[in-house]
Amino acid sequence: MKKALALIVAFILLFAGVYTLVDILTSFWLVLKYESFNAWTTGAITGKVLFLLVVSGLLLLVRRMYNKLK
Repeated sequence: MKKALALIVAFILLFAGVYTLVDILTSFWLVLKYESFNAWTTGAITGKVLFLLVVSGLLLLVRRMYNKLK
């Protein structure tokens, strides 16, 4: 049961990470295309990058927990 739960959480975190990565790339592209970098756009992109780092760290922790359950 623990392995299944860890696998489900890992897939959710993986999808969140992929979505965030695509969101960062599209935000960066739109800022380059339509605007210039200012405090708001830089802060928004930085926040998205930090969220991606947190999700990646959680994914690594879940993966390590899944491997210990084997």
